[in-house]
Amino acid sequence: MQFIENTKKKIGQWVFQKELKTNKRLKEVCNLDAAKSVGILYDATSEEQIKQVKPFVDYFSNLKKDVKALGYVNATQLSYCHIPKLQYDFFYQKDLNYYYKPHNYIIDNFVKKEYDILINLCDGSCIPIKYLVASSLAHFKIGQHENGYEIYDLMIALKEDKSMNKLMYEIKHYINLINK
Repeated sequence: MQFIENTKKKIGQWVFQKELKTNKRLKEVCNLDAAKSVGILYDATSEEQIKQVKPFVDYFSNLKKDVKALGYVNATQLSYCHIPKLQYDFFYQKDLNYYYKPHNYIIDNFVKKEYDILINLCDGSCIPIKYLVASSLAHFKIGQHENGYEIYDLMIALKEDKSMNKLMYEIKHYINLINK
């Protein structure tokens, strides 16, 4: 079983690298004042993770930004906490193909929208989220530092504390410093 999973991941990484080269988007550094829309990608497997992201989404919403949070649920079924709401959508394992590439109409709409800022709150181990970041037409992409991948325009390197809360704090800090 492990051999099959490793093979699927290797195929997924290869397809991911190939698609990364074909993404033609307008790269543009965008500060928080100028941004009109913000897309947020995160791991939404547990209810706790969704609650953890809510203040971050609210932060941008309170600044009158058009915010959309898309969460990946690493499960075969969605639970009661994964009901789509105005600013929140979810996708799960059923929406992935053989090599973990996500596809459905919600994902297509998210990827095709030209967000001013796209924020990835996942680390590099979440292949479906990496596909979305690489495929997105967003102008300014922000995420956690990863060696060997150039999918972000701003990478945040976390030293000791690699928690999502720390990442969200650092993103807010640096996004407010840009062009000031």
